[in-house]
Amino acid sequence: MRIAVLAGMVTASSASMAGPVRCSVSNQDSTCVGHLTTAWQTPPTCPNQPGWTTAAPAQWIGSQYSAPQCNYQTPPSCPPGFSTVTGPQWTGSSWTSPVCQAPSPPPPAQPPGNLASICESAIAADMARAGFNGTNGTYRGRWGALQGPVAVGAGNPYPPQFSGGGFGLGGPGGVGPADFYWAPDLGNPSAGGASGGNGIGMCWFQSGTANLTGYGYAEDLGADGGGDGG
Repeated sequence: MRIAVLAGMVTASSASMAGPVRCSVSNQDSTCVGHLTTAWQTPPTCPNQPGWTTAAPAQWIGSQYSAPQCNYQTPPSCPPGFSTVTGPQWTGSSWTSPVCQAPSPPPPAQPPGNLASICESAIAADMARAGFNGTNGTYRGRWGALQGPVAVGAGNPYPPQFSGGGFGLGGPGGVGPADFYWAPDLGNPSAGGASGGNGIGMCWFQSGTANLTGYGYAEDLGADGGGDGG
C-alpha cells in the first residue's frame, strides 16, 4: 500500500514540473518548422484575343510559374488607295488576307478630235432646234481648231478672255468646275469684239473627261450681223 502511494506522488510531481510543449508559442528554436499553407496556382496564359499567340507556355520553376512568351500579330490591311471589301479574320493562329478593291482607274485622256466632234455636234443640234441651219442668221458651223482646255471654277464658268461679257450665249451654257473649250465659227466673219469674232462655239466638259456638261453659241453683242443664232 505504501509503495502505490509513493508511485502516485512521483507521477503527480513530474506532471506539475513539465514545461510548455516544444515548438509551441514561446517555445520555438531553430529546429521548429512553421506551418505551411499551400494553394493551387493557375499557370498564366497569353491574352485570349485576336492576334495573340503563345511562343512558349508558362513553366513551373519550383515555387511559381514563369511568365509565358507571347507574340502579337498585327492584322493585315489593304494597300493605300484600295477599299476594304472584307476585313481580315483571326483563325486562332494567323490572320486571313483582307479582300481589297482597287481604285477605279482615271478616265483616259480624250483626243481633241473627239472633244471637238462632241462639242460641235451638240451646238449644231441646238442651233437646228432653234431654226438655224447654217445658212440663215449668223451661225454657220464652220469650225476652226478647238482651243483649251481652261479649268474654270464654280464662281465663274468662263476663262479670262470671255469673263468680261459683251456677248450673248445661245444654248444651255455650263457651270464650273469644268474644262472649258471654244472654237471660232470661221463662216461667221470677225466683228472685232472682245471674243475676237462674231461666232464662238463654247463647251464645258467634266474635268479630265469627255462628259459634256454644257455648251452654247456665243455672239458679240456689239456686231450682231443679223440674228444671234440661238
